[in-house]
Amino acid sequence: MAEIQVSSHKVFVQRRNLISLPREIRETLNINEGDVLDIRLIDDKIVIEPMKLIPSSQAYFWTDKTQNDMLEAKKDVDSGSVREFKTIKEFLDGIEQ
Repeated sequence: MAEIQVSSHKVFVQRRNLISLPREIRETLNINEGDVLDIRLIDDKIVIEPMKLIPSSQAYFWTDKTQNDMLEAKKDVDSGSVREFKTIKEFLDGIEQ
C-alpha cells in the first residue's frame, strides 16, 4: 500500500480571488502554467486535483475496452501465445484459418 504524505501550506486569497499553489506541491504533482485543475467542494473542503487532457484523436486508446484489450494482448505476448509472419500474404493466410 502506498504511503500517504500529508503536508500543509497556508496561502492567501489575493486580489481578484487568485491563489498561488506552493512550489513544493507544483513540483511534486508536475503542475505547470496552462495545466487544468479540477476544483470540487466536498464536505465544506476544497479539493483541487490536476487533470491531464487527452487529445480527442487519442481518446479511444484510454477507453476501458481498449485498455482491457491491451492488457489481454500483453498477457498473450508474455505467455508466448503469438505468431510471427514474414510476409503480408503469410499474415493474411494466417488470419483466414
